Amino acid sequence: MKKYLKYITVVALGTIVLSCDNYVDIKTEGKLIPEETSNYRYLLQNTSTLDKAYGNVDIPSDDISFQNEAQTTALGASDYYRPFTNLYKWSDVVYSGSEIDYDMNALYNALYSVNIVINEVMKSKNGTEAQKVAIKGEAEVHRAFIFLTLVNTFGKAYDATTSATDPGIVLFTTPTVSEDIKRTSVQEAYDVILSDLKDAVNSGLKPVNSGNNVAFPSQAAAYALLSRTYLYMRNYPLALENAEKSLALQSTLNNLADYEFTSFPSRKQDKELILSKWNGYNSFSYSPQILSLSNELINSFDTNDLRYVLFTQPSSNFNFDYTIGRTYAKEGLTGESRNAGPTVPEMMLIKAECLARSGSGNLAMAEINKLREKRFRAGEYVALTATDNKDALIKVLAERRRELMGTGGFRWFDLKRLNKEPEFAKTITHVFGTQSFTLAPNSERYQMPFAPIYFDYAPNLQQNP
Repeated sequence: MKKYLKYITVVALGTIVLSCDNYVDIKTEGKLIPEETSNYRYLLQNTSTLDKAYGNVDIPSDDISFQNEAQTTALGASDYYRPFTNLYKWSDVVYSGSEIDYDMNALYNALYSVNIVINEVMKSKNGTEAQKVAIKGEAEVHRAFIFLTLVNTFGKAYDATTSATDPGIVLFTTPTVSEDIKRTSVQEAYDVILSDLKDAVNSGLKPVNSGNNVAFPSQAAAYALLSRTYLYMRNYPLALENAEKSLALQSTLNNLADYEFTSFPSRKQDKELILSKWNGYNSFSYSPQILSLSNELINSFDTNDLRYVLFTQPSSNFNFDYTIGRTYAKEGLTGESRNAGPTVPEMMLIKAECLARSGSGNLAMAEINKLREKRFRAGEYVALTATDNKDALIKVLAERRRELMGTGGFRWFDLKRLNKEPEFAKTITHVFGTQSFTLAPNSERYQMPFAPIYFDYAPNLQQNP
């Protein structure tokens, strides 16, 4: 993997040099060493490298169902789509032979850049201390997002009793291509994530970024990712505290009724988006039939819900041979891929869940009703009610699934954490053609296997069972 990581590094450096060749000095041994503080600012301008997520992790969840015969025939016959079908089947091997996990590569490519900034910017020249601290804070938010995404994709769900020994991810915190490649524990990954984000919230970041700057971390984004992190750790008091801090800075919702007959806002126009983290222009951007939705998810919607009306369409709209079900179609409204970055609705849902878990079911329902009111036409909105705190929690989790469907790995990561609670543990079944596949709660298949090619270069990298 040393050799392969060097290849990734060369690609990363090539991207940076192309973007910033007027500002960056390339020193000996091919190492990128910007010396001026402004150069680190330019490194973080490279959003084509940093604005990335792990898109494939949506496929194995119970949100997705490949139920059209033409779809399974096409997917099953395509080498290109093999990793997608393997993920859908929870196969032991997702990538075969020399196939590369491009999502993982993209995140480690981004990690190399942000590690340069984190490790070197404070020693740079001709910048104020405040400028350096803020630049480092931005890079720390990016790194925390990368590690949180990867540890939840390849590691087990956080468990305070086992995470110190549960295998996590390769946790590079310096821009190196020479060290031995081994997995650290899940706990070690979370320790770095929390340290980065706690540092970032006090680093002088702008309170909010929007428009052309929505891919740059803000203080609201740092608090939002802290909230998400604590949610995945099932530390609900701290998840609530940080969700409220994020919402205190950014809380505007889109009214979906405003977009039923006009263009839907792009990322740069989206008032709900706190930090852009998207999957790029991959196959999902223009082949939304890949993300055909399960009947269970679709049947949970009120058909007057504008998320149902706008963000899902009959699968037949995408292929005349598809006669069954509905497909996630929000990408078609904007021409942009799915976002995994934090949003105002995500923070509201975290707040509502934590309130329900703390015994404040009425406040939890008020929070999700505030969200739902913006998801219906004015004359068709009906507030949800709950009989008790447990019923409130159930309704909040159902709302979370509807609001965050098909994007960012939210449902897959939720299944992993909720499997730790017997009342929410769930067995999933996927049907592919004539075959049926079942995933038990807490199965080892919740940890994505690494592509075999990496073991050619990293013999000490531990594979998931």
